[in-house]
This record gives sequence, C-alpha cells and structure tokens, in this order.
Amino acid sequence: MKLSIKVILFNSILVYMLCASTADASSSLFMTKSASNISEGDQITLNVKVKSTDQAINAVTGSINFPGDMLKTVSISRDSSILNIWTHDPNIQRNKINFEGVILNPGYQGSDGEILHVTFEAIKRGTATVTFGEGALLANDGLGTNIITQLSPISFNITSPGSLDLIDNSRNVATSRIPSNKLALPVITDYSQSIFSKDVAYLKGKGEPRALTKIVFEDVSHKSFGEQFMDFIQSKKKRLTDVLVKNKEDGSFEYTTSNNLVAGVYNATPFLVDDNTNTDKPGLGVQLFIKDSKVIKWLIVFINILILLIPIAGLIMIVYFIPWYSSRKMRILKRKMGLEEEKIEITQHQLERQDQMMGRVNEVSQANKYTQDSIGNNS
Repeated sequence: MKLSIKVILFNSILVYMLCASTADASSSLFMTKSASNISEGDQITLNVKVKSTDQAINAVTGSINFPGDMLKTVSISRDSSILNIWTHDPNIQRNKINFEGVILNPGYQGSDGEILHVTFEAIKRGTATVTFGEGALLANDGLGTNIITQLSPISFNITSPGSLDLIDNSRNVATSRIPSNKLALPVITDYSQSIFSKDVAYLKGKGEPRALTKIVFEDVSHKSFGEQFMDFIQSKKKRLTDVLVKNKEDGSFEYTTSNNLVAGVYNATPFLVDDNTNTDKPGLGVQLFIKDSKVIKWLIVFINILILLIPIAGLIMIVYFIPWYSSRKMRILKRKMGLEEEKIEITQHQLERQDQMMGRVNEVSQANKYTQDSIGNNS
C-alpha cells in the first residue's frame, strides 16, 4: 500500500512537471534542420517555425544569430510562410538575420507554423550553434501582448569530408527561456492613414505602461524627378523624423505631427525602449500616406512631362538637323562648283579670243608683208 502511494505521488509529480514544461513552451520560436550532420562544403537548410497553441498570434518578429566563421548564408526562402505581410523583409547583417511580419485575422494558432527557411553552406568543421538573438510573438488581442515564452536554438556538427564524426550535440544546447516579466511591445492601433501635406497626422497605440516608445519614420516611396524637384524648392516643408513618447499608466501613447509635411509613403514603426538591456525592441508598425495638393500634383506632372519632352525634342532636332545641314552644305558645294565651272568657261572664251586676235594680227602682218613685197618687185 505504501509503495502504491509512493508510485501515485511520483506519477502525479511527473505529470505536473510535464504539464508545467508544456505550458512554458506554449508560445515559442524554434528551428528544425534538414540533416543531423554535414561535411565542409555541404549545405543545410534550417526551418524557422512558431508554436502558439494556447492563443492566436498576428505578428512575429525576431533575429537569428549564426557563427559567421563556420556558416555562410546561401539563400532565404519565404515559401509556405504563415506570414501574409512582411513589414521588414528578411535581411542579413553580418552574422545576423532579421525578420518581421504580420498574420491577417484570425491569426495563427498551432504548433508547427512555417516562418522562413534559411540555407547555409558549411565552411569550417566543428559544432555550429544557431540561436535566436531576440524574438516576439504578438497576441491577436488588440493590445499586441508579447506572449512568447521560449526561444529554442539548434546545433549540428560540421565534419571534414569522409570523416566518421557523426555525434549529434543538438540535444546538449540549452534552451533560452523568456523571463516571466515580459514587456509589452508597442502596437499602433489608430492612425491617420492618408492626409494632405498641409494637414497633421496622428498615431495612437498601446504598449508597456510608463515606458518610452520610440516611433521611427522611414520614407519608402520612389519619387520621380518632378517630386524630388518640388521637395527641393519647398524648403519650408518638414520631414517626419524619429520621436520619443511617454506611455501613460494604462500603456497607451499618442503622437501628433506638425503640419506642412513633405509628401511620401512612410513606414511608422514603434520601438519599446528597454532601459534594462539598453535596446530598442520593434513592435507592430503601420504605413502613412502623405499627399500633395492638386496644384502641386499638376506641377509635378508638368515637370515630368517636360523632362520627357526635352530629350525627345532634342532627338527630333538632331534627326531633322543632320539632313538639313547636309543638304545646305551640298547646295553651297554645288554653288561653288558652278562658280568654278563659270570661271573655267570664261577663261576658255578669253583664250579663244586671244587666239582669234593673234590670228588676225598674223593675217594683217602677212598682208602687209605681201604688199611691201609687191611694191618692191614693181620698183
């Protein structure tokens, strides 16, 4: 009987520990790999995934750290990703890969959600460990609550070609657990989606109570020459710049821009200023459209058309100028050749006249000589 009680207690404790462990890992970022071990020069693909079984999420952000002396990034694929909108495309900064995206309603809830696939090439033997530098899973609760509890790294062996070293140390890698006192990442919940440049824009959101929120504005529009020229001559207009706002007791924050803004398409991303780690952690941002007035738009269209017409007009002038100039030169050349021919004809006439005159003079001289000879004979 005593043994049975001990067994029951042991089983109860074991079940409790397993349940607690499962609860802790209810929302996590983790990775799977295409092979357990690879050789130098081979490639391996890591699948970055998300698990959120207790609550639906609508945004994922994070970074992946990898040993740059052992691995080289070959490609990053977003095929089969549960993210519908990428607020920041996956990008590589030295030995770090950043990613951030949004999942449309009703969000994602499950245990094996694909985020992206990273393919590495092994360049040095050893045990390569790939970890999450940071990560956040925002709940689909309208508040942007960060519900992540675990960041799971992964490890694999890189051996020399032909080596028999097939020991898998992936299970020896410690799992990074998120502290229980998670900070709520800021989320913009209401904003001026589209305004004219002369008006003011507002942004409202929710984040960590009494924390600082840094709002970063980035103009992502591709402007034509006319737009750039109008921005240059309108020097009094203001550009949206980064600002710091203080969250209220309930975590809400609000920011109102000045008026007379430079037109463009701006990504507005709120960052939680974490004094403990001295880092800025991105939340869920939005996109603002600031439009020019109708008069400015027509001026921009006119300038763009003018810029297009100038080279076309120049090309037309060149096409017509070359034949005109050539024909003019030909006419001048023909005229010169005609004058030369006239000179030659005049010279020929003058020579003929001189010949005729010389012939007459010879005839006269011969006649005079004949007359003198006749007179002499008669005498």
